[in-house]
Amino acid sequence: MSLKNRVIEILLSIGCVKFGEFILSSGIKSNVYVDLRRIISYPREFKEIALISSEFLRNLEFDVIAGVESSGIPLATSLSLFLSKPLIYVRKESKNHGLKKMIEGEYSQGQKILVVDDVSTTGSSIIKAVETLRSNGLRVSEAFVIVDRGEGAVERLREIDVNLKYIVTLEELLGKLKERGEKSSLEVRGVCNGST
Repeated sequence: MSLKNRVIEILLSIGCVKFGEFILSSGIKSNVYVDLRRIISYPREFKEIALISSEFLRNLEFDVIAGVESSGIPLATSLSLFLSKPLIYVRKESKNHGLKKMIEGEYSQGQKILVVDDVSTTGSSIIKAVETLRSNGLRVSEAFVIVDRGEGAVERLREIDVNLKYIVTLEELLGKLKERGEKSSLEVRGVCNGST
């Protein structure tokens, strides 16, 4: 079994693909939600996904891993451990107390950053993180997610000179469900209303 297929199997086995009516963080309405936050409750599966991801990224050149608050932090942390790279994370907004930082963790200007999130849709969360990192003197040309929904993130990130790497697409996850007979072809194409 390929590593991609193993990731698909893991994500489906722990129920990361949900059908219903959802509004994504991008504001887009969808009848399919990829809930990778579930994976932190499955340590064996989480470890395997992190190991596969670290192998996927092993030849990439970067100095520091930056997790996107909050969904990117668990994966970024595990990658930091497997790849022996320092970790920082980027807040969505600064705190009203303490040091009021947008970036938590230690870094130096000029370092090359790998931005990590769980799922990409339009790329807005990653773009915001990239802007914050760059405005603090860091270099960003690579980002990574487990699942790309295929809704413009790759193209939007390319426009700001960031290459988005991902292991699987939403289409591949839905294709596996269809192959298993768990969802009809109409549901897989997004025609269903989420009630099935």
